[in-house]
Amino acid sequence: MLVKFRISRFNPDQDPRPYHQDFELDVVNGMTILDCLHEIKNEQDGSLTFRRSCRSGICGSCAVRVNHRAMLACKTQALDVVTDGGVLVEPLVHLRPIKDLAVDMEPFYQTIEKVQPWLVTDHTTEEIPAITSQDAEKLNNVSDCIFCGACYSDCNVIDVDRSFAGPSAIAKTYRFACDPRDLLGSERIKQLVESGLYKCPVDQECEIACPKDLSLRRDVIEQLRCRAVTGDFGPLPAHKRLIMSVLDTGASVPVTTTPAVDMYKDHERDFHGIQELYIKEFEGEPVAEVVLFFGCIINRRQQDTAAAINNIFQHNKVAVHIPKKQVCCGSPFMRVGMRDTMKPFVTQNFEIFNTYANNGVTHILTSCSGCNSTFRHDYPTLALEYGLNFDFKIYDVGEYMTMMDEDGTLNLEDMKNSAMKTMYHYPCHIRASGLDESIYVDLIRKIPGIELVQVPSSGLCCGGGGGVRAAYPEISDKLAIRRMEIAQDEGVDGLLTNCPFCILSFERGLGLKEEAGEAMDFGIFDFYKIFSRAFGEDEIIREGH
Repeated sequence: MLVKFRISRFNPDQDPRPYHQDFELDVVNGMTILDCLHEIKNEQDGSLTFRRSCRSGICGSCAVRVNHRAMLACKTQALDVVTDGGVLVEPLVHLRPIKDLAVDMEPFYQTIEKVQPWLVTDHTTEEIPAITSQDAEKLNNVSDCIFCGACYSDCNVIDVDRSFAGPSAIAKTYRFACDPRDLLGSERIKQLVESGLYKCPVDQECEIACPKDLSLRRDVIEQLRCRAVTGDFGPLPAHKRLIMSVLDTGASVPVTTTPAVDMYKDHERDFHGIQELYIKEFEGEPVAEVVLFFGCIINRRQQDTAAAINNIFQHNKVAVHIPKKQVCCGSPFMRVGMRDTMKPFVTQNFEIFNTYANNGVTHILTSCSGCNSTFRHDYPTLALEYGLNFDFKIYDVGEYMTMMDEDGTLNLEDMKNSAMKTMYHYPCHIRASGLDESIYVDLIRKIPGIELVQVPSSGLCCGGGGGVRAAYPEISDKLAIRRMEIAQDEGVDGLLTNCPFCILSFERGLGLKEEAGEAMDFGIFDFYKIFSRAFGEDEIIREGH
């Protein structure tokens, strides 16, 4: 296959700035990006400069960005990354280019050096704590790091705050802070909190970039935050205020208007001891019955989204159970390291979900991406820890719509035109749930009139997750505004997303731009509202009569 390689070139002796040069190469199965670079250098331009050594994914020296994502050139099959007949190859970002694809790695190495990546022991005593097989297994989770810098390059936070330690340095801190033989364990965590442990929005870009598939979010960052809480170094004051609000009100945001669970009085009833709303506004038997868990923000801030989701299901003859006493999923506790405090919320939600499941309604649907990630990944572990039955199944609303489409029960006939040019924002919590971006992209493309523009660089973050918006609003705002500006440069009317937290972050960013006299002619569109309008809004359900 003839492939056009667009490669970043830069010679500091003659070029004022980097530029792109195109090369055409006949690529066959089995050729890696590194093979292609060698072929181009050997046959077309001997001045092309890049790093490489082992060619086996061990040394990490050949890390570059391919189609805007960092990866090892020696591990990347060229034909797997061809897009529209071409491949874009650029140097790692956040590091100064030396020549072509080679960059100065020293700033990255300095972040590692700052965390003292060596074991500190007392050599004056023979009583050194033993390391168990469990300890060794835990440490082995991060010891595979090869210092390629891919995570550093793709880190969203480093884009806007170069003081952030970065993923690799955090992983290296974990390696030694969790070693029972190390004398600096708690001091390491204290220093890491000061250098930005809580600046990470847990968007997992580092995990996608990592060629060794390290689990940095849950196994490293969130574990270090738990240790920070144990050592009384965390969470930060803003996080403590957030957690107190959850403990006081049962949700991550206080009540300022009528919650969605209180808007449909005529639909209230008792279901096996659970006070619920049962919404069935269509004739005939339902094709399915589901339990809908809104999440704090949709329930208390974005009630129109709750109405839109109800409308979608009524249009498709799905009866909806909405438990009135649903409480926070517990995600804020998990993300800031206060895991032990969330048990009352977890047990209450489990009791509700299991009651439904034991009475024939097994599908629990979440409309909040953060709740979905918590239910899917954290609740199974917590169920074992707390001795709770897990009798229900968790689905995202968009995921469930796709399932209905696949089995022919999603009614897509007579959908109204929604004329707009937009770009889908893929929430990091949806990705953390293991749900592919294509689920939502394919649904959006079914709406007549929508022109969907693909994001030029995947993984751009709203900046709101992981407690960042609470503790470091300036970082969150910079990331949200950057995301919108990149989308606006693509000529779209706005961003369309299915995460309530992303919507809040973007709306805040738009407000800040307007306050600064730099208003953006740009919209933030709710996935469920757009779909509901395409189906035709049911006035009875929307107004809650």
